[in-house]
Amino acid sequence: MIRLARKGELDAIGAVEESADTLFRGTHLEWAIGKWPPPRDRYERSLGEDRLWVWEEADRIAGFVCAHAVDDLIYIDQLAVGADFQGRGIGRKLMQHAIAHAGEHGTALTLITDRLLPWNMPFYASLGFAEWPDPSPGIQAELDDEYADGFDPETRVAMLLEAD
Repeated sequence: MIRLARKGELDAIGAVEESADTLFRGTHLEWAIGKWPPPRDRYERSLGEDRLWVWEEADRIAGFVCAHAVDDLIYIDQLAVGADFQGRGIGRKLMQHAIAHAGEHGTALTLITDRLLPWNMPFYASLGFAEWPDPSPGIQAELDDEYADGFDPETRVAMLLEAD
């Protein structure tokens, strides 16, 4: 079941993100596993905008999508599904929820992902996102933050889903 997150769940949401990051073992992103604590400030920002949604199953948070306003867009800051729940379509359902939310507000959605991992860019493309070679200033700033954190500019890609 998808619902808005609650303030008292931010630690559980962080644990989901840490669990999901284990999927990067054996990839070019393995170096980033556990490098930073979960971004509680970003969760709080999204929570304040009513754009932090969780998938709850058996009284556990199985996944979440964290979004917030950047420029005149909705930026998907993070999509994560816990390792125990992956491969069941939860991420797709969370993204479809975020897409519907953006549609209700007539707002385009954007995100940054990895172009090399076989499950990232193709997944978002299957939802209608397209590569965005000239992102808005706010999204370019998000990319620049990722580069400063050590992510390779050659592997990062901004994507955009235009509003209907």
